[in-house]
Amino acid sequence: MSTPVPSSPSRLGPLKSLFNAVGAILNVILLIARKMPMVVVFAVLAVMLYVRQSHQPEETPPQFNDPTEAPGEPQPPTDLPEGTNPSVWTCVHRVDSQLSNGLWADIYYGMEVRLDGKVITVKVTEKWQELSDDKRNTVANLVVDTWVENGRALHLLNSKDELEEIVLKRLPDDQTVAAWKPATGVQLFVPQRGA
Repeated sequence: MSTPVPSSPSRLGPLKSLFNAVGAILNVILLIARKMPMVVVFAVLAVMLYVRQSHQPEETPPQFNDPTEAPGEPQPPTDLPEGTNPSVWTCVHRVDSQLSNGLWADIYYGMEVRLDGKVITVKVTEKWQELSDDKRNTVANLVVDTWVENGRALHLLNSKDELEEIVLKRLPDDQTVAAWKPATGVQLFVPQRGA
């Protein structure tokens, strides 16, 4: 009978326990990967996005411009009538440009403004007659809102209530077809025939 010769436990013991530990870690990782494949996918995606973002150049945020100075906007002339606020001239220019290039450009003709910017007379073309009352209201309110919006941006107005009146007159006979006042809002008028 032969007795088994024990191998040297001191050399295989630590190696075997190291393999067991690595095997146990791999089993846990594989178990997690099998049980939660989406976690692995999200982790890989997060790492890829982080690496990709860290290599992109930093973007500079857009600079905000002063709303009182539109790019390419002409400066008020130096020979404005005495007592005219240059911002009124700029407001007239902006509103005229917006209305001339807007949806109702075939209706809008031009404007006259009192020196303080609180009374405005807007000229409309003969096409005004072809509009329904709803569209006439829309055009009149557009004129008011455009003037107020630009007036606020240029610090001419704080609210609509500071305006006194906006009158719309039809060309060529120069008859009043609509008016706006803070107290009444838009009022439409039927022009006299043949006048």
